[in-house]
Amino acid sequence: MPNDQALLDEFFNAATVTIEELVTRALREGHPIWQLAIVLERKFDGEVAGGCGARGAIASRLAGDGRLSTESRDAIVNAIVGVGLQEIPVVLLVHAEGYVAGGVRRVQGSLVAMS
Repeated sequence: MPNDQALLDEFFNAATVTIEELVTRALREGHPIWQLAIVLERKFDGEVAGGCGARGAIASRLAGDGRLSTESRDAIVNAIVGVGLQEIPVVLLVHAEGYVAGGVRRVQGSLVAMS
């Protein structure tokens, strides 16, 4: 049985193209990098949902997410608000057996293609 870190790493790697597309779309719409955050959630059945939005709104929503432990919620919110101006926090939520694993990866805004 994989640990939480392995689940999150595998999901992040599988979602890289989706992350790039979400950020590129947001930048084209005129949203500055320093305002953006991404949330992607993989349900137990493999379905993926999520999107890109304002950091503050996403942090507030996750601060009240009862599916996560208080420790996880606090760590995720702190990671969202603590990223640099050229970084984008990517919140990953993976439904595992009986719980939801959560984590944050930081991606550099300058690495996102603007084709």
